[in-house]
Amino acid sequence: MSKYEQLAAKAQPLSASLDHVLSALRAPEVHGLSIGQLQILLAEVVRNYAELRGTDKHLSAFPKDNDVSVTEVAIATTGLLEAADLAVFELGMWQTLKQ
Repeated sequence: MSKYEQLAAKAQPLSASLDHVLSALRAPEVHGLSIGQLQILLAEVVRNYAELRGTDKHLSAFPKDNDVSVTEVAIATTGLLEAADLAVFELGMWQTLKQ
């Protein structure tokens, strides 16, 4: 089995898992997604995105032509800041230091 075939074989279960997770996120009551599971997913996504963003500061958080609203971003950002005990002012200061 070639290296490509090995990677493709691994990608199929991952794609199926991603489809299952996305289905659960879109209909949590149907799939039994708990708040705790959602929090675990969000924590892992934030960690991974932060790592990738550290190597590519132009990496977008969302795919092109996404339908995430400004309100949804503001609500999620507020929750993330509160969870990290970080004030908007502190975030602004951190962003200034990173440049």
